[in-house]
Amino acid sequence: MKTTNWLRRPGVWAVTSALLLGGFAFAGSSAADPNDAGARQSQVRIDRAPTDDGNCDKLASASPSTSDSGLDVQRIIQRGKLIAGIDTNSYLWGSRDPDNGTIQGFDIDLVRALAAAILGDPNKVQLLAVPTDQRIPALQKGLVDVVVRTFTHNCAREKQVSFSADYFTTGQQILVPKGSQVTGLNDGIKGQRICTATGSTAEALLQGSPYKSQEVKVANQLDCLVLMQLGQVDATITDGALAVSQQAQDHSLRILSGQLDTEYYGIAVKLGSTDLVARINAVLQSYIANGDWQQSYDKWLKSHTGQEATPPPAHYR
Repeated sequence: MKTTNWLRRPGVWAVTSALLLGGFAFAGSSAADPNDAGARQSQVRIDRAPTDDGNCDKLASASPSTSDSGLDVQRIIQRGKLIAGIDTNSYLWGSRDPDNGTIQGFDIDLVRALAAAILGDPNKVQLLAVPTDQRIPALQKGLVDVVVRTFTHNCAREKQVSFSADYFTTGQQILVPKGSQVTGLNDGIKGQRICTATGSTAEALLQGSPYKSQEVKVANQLDCLVLMQLGQVDATITDGALAVSQQAQDHSLRILSGQLDTEYYGIAVKLGSTDLVARINAVLQSYIANGDWQQSYDKWLKSHTGQEATPPPAHYR
């Protein structure tokens, strides 16, 4: 029998505020309170940064293991809760249900699946809202065990954190408000105000583009949505998965056809936490095989993307 009791009914997105602590915000709780829980673009690709030897098998991760004996897994078990860095500003991926305050979305389902597998209870989680540019520091400082936050797995980041097998395929796309003159990553963006989140792959892509625009950087991709609605930026570059999230909140926005690259989301942990990566990969393997990944996708994303989807194939070292 599938363990899917952490999958909750989606609600209407709402902007909420949280008490910030050094750039982070506690967004949920442990088991003591389970409810706290148009135009085709030019195909300009930005290659992932290579490793020192000029090669990077960016899809490969540690082989799955169901063992709980590793130091990093044991630390979570002994604490009795999984501390996860998440997003609370991405509708469909991680945001609050306005009816009951519960944090919910595709990534949150995955966090709860991890807790269910490692701790036997999907509610034994503490959710920490982490800004885009603080995902890696949160792991390096030991503030969180995992980051499950639409986090693109690439070579440059593999030098700083360790990644699970990839669990979602996406790519950078351009989102424009009504009346925008932007038609793609081409000469049309010269002088235009283009919004990206600091520390995102979209920021790197825009900086590597030969077309010079006015770069507007924000802490979280949701801020770009607000700026577009206020008429303060002419376009946003973000993951296609997040562009769909923004468009779901404002139907006047358009996602320009064509992806600028192909990217994959992975679960990140502190660099060198191999036992935890292996345990996570075993959970992902089961989560996909028993249909929970598909159930979560169908629940949160399918009606907005209008597409069928499957997780990317796993590759292990």
